Amino acid sequence: MTMWINRKLGLLAGALALAVAAPAAAQQAYPDKPIRLVTPFPAGGAADTLARALAKSLNEAYGATVVVENRAGAGGTIGTATVSKAAPDGYTLLLGNVSTLATAPSLYTKLSYDPLKDFTPLTLVGRSPLVFAVNPSVKATNLRELIDAAAAQPGSLDYGSSGAGSITHLTGELLNVNTKGAMVHVPYKGSPPVVMAMVSGELDMGVTQVAEMLQQYRAKQVRALAITGNQRLSAVPDVPTAAESGVSGLDATTWYAVVAPQGLPQAVVDKLQPMLVKALDNPDMKKRFAEEGLILESSTPQALAELMRSEIPKWAEVVKRAGVKLD
Repeated sequence: MTMWINRKLGLLAGALALAVAAPAAAQQAYPDKPIRLVTPFPAGGAADTLARALAKSLNEAYGATVVVENRAGAGGTIGTATVSKAAPDGYTLLLGNVSTLATAPSLYTKLSYDPLKDFTPLTLVGRSPLVFAVNPSVKATNLRELIDAAAAQPGSLDYGSSGAGSITHLTGELLNVNTKGAMVHVPYKGSPPVVMAMVSGELDMGVTQVAEMLQQYRAKQVRALAITGNQRLSAVPDVPTAAESGVSGLDATTWYAVVAPQGLPQAVVDKLQPMLVKALDNPDMKKRFAEEGLILESSTPQALAELMRSEIPKWAEVVKRAGVKLD
């Protein structure tokens, strides 16, 4: 009987050891199957382009198969919510941005995810300053002149954004603080219509990412007055920052980041995060995006978490001031 009990105990101990070892082995072998990188915006946009470049770089550096999946809708919140509910195994990731991970909590009263509680931060991916551009017929040649002209004749100048509640809308509202709300907001369905409206003269000013109006800027179809952020861009070296123009409080940027569902094992974080950092350090990729006005920049998980914690209340104040709600 004693021998039988000892044998049973030995089998039980062996089974428990295998049960513990199996997840550890799976994490050590990570990744051993395709990774799904969800971008919560339509194909062809800036986020999609960045996601596909990152997927390619991961494949080249590690042989990892990364499949980009577009899950657009509701300002990016549909795809983001989908990832928040996925298994925390490292095989479903999100390329989120300032809109989905910082401004959404203030814009949507029924948001089905919490950026700080439902995700494991991995790394920042990059920052894209925004640009204030005007139709060439607008007399203002710099941002200060535009502000003075708008304040002098309230309602005489308008600005376009990629949609109500978008980062371009909220950045326009930050600028509008300086005009005491004198500029009229005109929402469009995306940035391309904003640029076309500026070119045609339908719109006085537009707020977009630099890459979205670069072609028209270089063709002198629009005039760039200033960019947000704290340093000039090599893509538009002659365009000053808002701070250089004497306008403070316009350090807003569109930032992108990779996060995973909450509960991602630390062993996977420790393997995946350096993979992402190395992929972002691809010289050709960095050069390509710098030429389009997007500066690739990685971070530690802790630094990304701190960025998200600081950005959420910052944009909540802007949303409150603008009086925007999207549901």
